[in-house]
Amino acid sequence: MPLHAAPSAPVRRLANGAQLCAQQQPWAQQVGVCLRVAAGSHDEPHAYPGLAHFLEHLLFLGSRDYPSDQGLMAFVQGHGGMVNASTQARHTDFVCELPVEQLQPALTRLLDMLCQPLLAPDAQLREREVLHAEYQARSQDADSRIDHALGQALAAGHRCGAFLAGDRRTLAVESAEFQQALRDHHQRHYQAGRMCLILVGPQPAEQLLDIAEALLGALPAGEGDACSASPANLLPLRAPCLHLEHSRPGVHLGVAVQLDTRNLDASLALLLDALQDPAPGGLLAGLRELQLCLQLQARVLYRHAGQCLLRLDAPGTSAGQGAALRAAVQSWAAQLHGHAGWPVRLQHQRQAATLRLLGLSPLALARELQLSAQDDSHTLRDLNALLACLARGDGLIELQCGEQARPQWSAIGLDLPLQALPMHSAASLQHREWRLPGNDSLLAGATVVSAVLPLAALRHHSGQAEGGPAALYWRGPCSGAGDAAAIEAGLLARSADLRWRGEQLGIACQLSVQTAGWTLSLRGPAPLLPAFSALLLPLLLAELDQPAEPASQGMLLRALLQRLPQLCELPAASRLAGLSVGLGVSEQAQLTRLCTAVEPLADLPPTPRIEPGIDWHQVAQPGTDAALLLFCPLPADDARTEAAWRLLGQVLQGRFYQRLRGELQLGYALFAGFRQVEGCRGLLFGLQSPACEAAGIFEHIRAFLGEQRQSLAALDDATVSRCRDALLPALSPAKANLARAEQLWQLHLAGLPEVHLQRVQQALTALARNDLLLAHEQLLSASDWRVLASGALSPV
Repeated sequence: MPLHAAPSAPVRRLANGAQLCAQQQPWAQQVGVCLRVAAGSHDEPHAYPGLAHFLEHLLFLGSRDYPSDQGLMAFVQGHGGMVNASTQARHTDFVCELPVEQLQPALTRLLDMLCQPLLAPDAQLREREVLHAEYQARSQDADSRIDHALGQALAAGHRCGAFLAGDRRTLAVESAEFQQALRDHHQRHYQAGRMCLILVGPQPAEQLLDIAEALLGALPAGEGDACSASPANLLPLRAPCLHLEHSRPGVHLGVAVQLDTRNLDASLALLLDALQDPAPGGLLAGLRELQLCLQLQARVLYRHAGQCLLRLDAPGTSAGQGAALRAAVQSWAAQLHGHAGWPVRLQHQRQAATLRLLGLSPLALARELQLSAQDDSHTLRDLNALLACLARGDGLIELQCGEQARPQWSAIGLDLPLQALPMHSAASLQHREWRLPGNDSLLAGATVVSAVLPLAALRHHSGQAEGGPAALYWRGPCSGAGDAAAIEAGLLARSADLRWRGEQLGIACQLSVQTAGWTLSLRGPAPLLPAFSALLLPLLLAELDQPAEPASQGMLLRALLQRLPQLCELPAASRLAGLSVGLGVSEQAQLTRLCTAVEPLADLPPTPRIEPGIDWHQVAQPGTDAALLLFCPLPADDARTEAAWRLLGQVLQGRFYQRLRGELQLGYALFAGFRQVEGCRGLLFGLQSPACEAAGIFEHIRAFLGEQRQSLAALDDATVSRCRDALLPALSPAKANLARAEQLWQLHLAGLPEVHLQRVQQALTALARNDLLLAHEQLLSASDWRVLASGALSPV
């Protein structure tokens, strides 16, 4: 399969210092926006930890020309898009994805909120409570505590040692000094010269740049020097070996590096790729042979200019094996320093990166383009400098985790039960010959043996003319016995190496297991999907003797979402079934050859109704937060009922956010809207709260729903029309391969014909306010609500 480098995205530097970049994605149906401000939590005043994150939140709460109910979030969500923001150490990102024709008004609102925010005192008081709830959740999160502990090993004074989430103590909004610091930070950093805007959409890149320049170019350049001070030194380490009192025993390594270079992005990507490669002769294969771990996960915690802090996780490593783990990593780095195979591996990595970019959404691609490119000579030079630092070990941190009690370690933002320990000499390691793995056989287009799969029912749909990634969905029976979550964990562990290979080549792989069977979605380059299926499906179909312990999903609400499909079981899968969109004739023929026999894919029967009553499922989770998901299935399968419920979900979405987050301040993670869960369609409401138990969350949601009749009855025709218009694009037959595949797969799971969405769209155009009131009555009188919660239902 011939591979070509992706065309470089055109860049414009405006007279006011702003930088613009755009990329055309011909098959996209929306436009992705990523505006980065070159200032983050490490640039805030030391006296007020969390100020930068606080400001990011406040910017959404009204600006000079747009109150919050007409601002960016309301506008984008009202047109069926998504919007988000995040504050990192050295930058703050504001992102959204929305219909192409709404780009200009969205950018106008975005720039108004960034440059002319109201920063109203009453809004600050309310939003501080939201940040306090986020602080509580992050301070209890196991991964966040490990990250914070690794920061304590660095040289004193570096901001990586501070926990900069912000809470009631540090966000002194009543203080005049704080208010001055907040406005000074905004004025200094939220200038055109500190902004980089990336746009990705179906339009030509020059057209996107013209739209952006007309708006961003009108901003003043700003006054004064907005450049951030040089960061403090990461090295020398003040505590290279630490022990954290933690419920999950194990060892984590940190790698602190400080080099004289401008940008480490490309060299870090190459290093992390090699560190985690499971191929024979590599570091991970060696660690398995030494029985030190089964997997190795590497990620970047911090990077800025020539500084970086990496985290290496080796699940299964005991505290007594830390020295051996360090020795193996140092030995590997020393042998591969200056290795002659790095230029070839860099070339292969860039080929794979081209494939990965192919499968990204417009927003994901816009975020990827924020990373600056480097030439080959700098990448390899900086890679060898990284390897030399790793081999010396002078920036290597060993963090042991265990249940032994430890004294409190005073740190900015969050104290930890942490103690410095003597660093033992690296264990003697029997000499090993480390190899640098070569090209992946999938990338090289290796031929796959035919007939490795059983009888399968298949259905293929053609792709769009503009190209783009293909999608392939599979469903099959579970071969193991036990809890669905444990079976899923076992299958994920069995397939981890292959899925990692697929991700490197741009194949997004998502597996979900229910009692009735597993479902698998593959999205990526069409020529790779049949061969990848031939390797992965046998692993999922083979007997699973030992289900695994389900892995932690991080945020509690996210963990519940992972389990939600288990409340909506499909009919049992009796054989392998697949549906594709975007595969060419040759790929379809290859799939046919891989199966012992093929038959047409038949529609599934409609999802059966469940017994009336509240079907409450409790999922025990660690931590003090509570979370709950409420799923309310449609009362009927006809198109008009679904259209009315979709419209009701669109209307309730913003009100749910305003009531439970803004007014009641119950939590910071929440959502509401229409969803399909496996074959079942309906309204889904979710909330995570540090202040309310699961039963209380349920009562608040039920009370919210009960209060809506009067406001629904008062809706004017223009509001109903705007909500209808926002839903229509999602109901139109999608053109992009991935969106169309998702539509067709969800219809298949629901047992509905392909024409169903058009029928819902037609019904939607005829809906009026009375139909919303009827849907609301149906929702309140429904007798089959399904709940997934972190706690029990209160007795009546």
